This record gives sequence, structure tokens and C-alpha cells, in this order.
Amino acid sequence: MRRTNFRVDKPGISVQYDKDTGHLKKIEIDQNKNGRMDTWSYWDATRLYRIEIDKDEDGRIERWEHFGAASNTVIERLGSSSRDDGIEDTWTYPDPASPLLIAKVETDTDRDGQIDKREILAAPPGDPGRRVLSVVELDLDKAGQPARRLYYNADGSFDRMEALRP
Repeated sequence: MRRTNFRVDKPGISVQYDKDTGHLKKIEIDQNKNGRMDTWSYWDATRLYRIEIDKDEDGRIERWEHFGAASNTVIERLGSSSRDDGIEDTWTYPDPASPLLIAKVETDTDRDGQIDKREILAAPPGDPGRRVLSVVELDLDKAGQPARRLYYNADGSFDRMEALRP
């Protein structure tokens, strides 16, 4: 195995390799070609596991794209910052049956490192090409179990609330 501390820097791109393994570690790209790096991809050799994007170039990441172990091309979840401060606290998950549609959104509203709000989307009756809010789970415990569930009708109107624990 070749060991290197190799780094390639060219205008608009920088590629870094792990100094111990020689594997690809990070690629930085200036997407809009204005001289400032705004996109970072993180790799473990040939496996892409995350991309971070600072679209407005304010020094704070707005978008995190997380990839699963099975594929470098399928986004497992999309992260964002609800306060636009560079702290990832909201995750959007694609629908496995229709990856261009959203299946759920999870949020760490108090930023304590634990998801405490989950929004579940479903296809309304007779319209499999769309997703609407179906259930909101609140006050999730460490095991991911909610204290309350709010149910919504296919037209977006509130249906009922269920208290699951005090």
C-alpha cells in the first residue's frame, strides 16, 4: 500500500489524501469560480459519505448531504440549519419508493444532540406522486419514542392529538 501526504491544489479545486493510508479524504471545490471554496466532499477512499455546501459564502454551511454506505449517489438524508448559523439541526429523508419526494423531517429543536420532533409525510389517497404532512411526533425520548402525536388529514387540516406519555 502506498503511503503519502499528497495534496493537489489547483484553481477552483483542492484534493487531500490521508497521510497514513493514501486514500482520498477530502475534495474542496469553488463551484461558482469566484476564488473561494464553497463545497467540501468527505471521502473514505472511494466512498463518499458527506458533502457540505456554503452557497452564500458567509463561512457557515447551509446544506449537508449524507450518503449511505451502499451508494455514493443516493442521499440518505439532507441536513440543514434552522437558524442559518452553520449548525446542522434538521434532517430531511427521501422516500425510498420515490427518492425525489420527502418521507420525513427530523429536528433537534433545542440542539441538545437528540431529535425531539419528527414530521412524517405520506401520499394522499389517489395521488402517489405527492407527499403531505401526515403525523408530527413531539418530545421524543432517547429511544426515539414520542410523548405526543399530532395527526393530519390529507387536505392538511388537523385531525387529532394523541398523548402517549406524560
